[in-house]
Amino acid sequence: RLRMALKNRPGDRAADFSFTTGKGGHGTLYGIDADYVLLFFHNLGCPACREVRQGIVSVTAREPVAGMLASGKLRIIALYPDTEWVAHANEIPDTWINACDEAQEINEKELYDLRAIPSLYLLDRDKKVILKDFVNPEMLSDALTYSEAD
Repeated sequence: RLRMALKNRPGDRAADFSFTTGKGGHGTLYGIDADYVLLFFHNLGCPACREVRQGIVSVTAREPVAGMLASGKLRIIALYPDTEWVAHANEIPDTWINACDEAQEINEKELYDLRAIPSLYLLDRDKKVILKDFVNPEMLSDALTYSEAD
């Protein structure tokens, strides 16, 4: 447990991974060009995940976060850490990257501690972790507002 807890700590660069999008595209975490990236690890049909997703939608509808999302300064990747997620694609907002870990590298290489899902990670432009393993979307707004004030 300690080995997993020491991964992706605030101030460290987050582990890179590849993903497949709902539209058949491919990408990597490090390939996302944005000042901030929100990783939303979720499971399909999970009530807690649905609640957190709705909270993110609410937070990103309010300024200043709405402007950051609209301008591309903030990118959100909803990542299902498995395959066969396309049937639920309509649950993810169009402005987000809807993706899965088709190669199963996150679980097989234990890149992230996903013992509890949903889980959110907020990263900066260099993919350094600002917030780790949180589920309260209001923390996103607070962290982004604070980071922008620096």
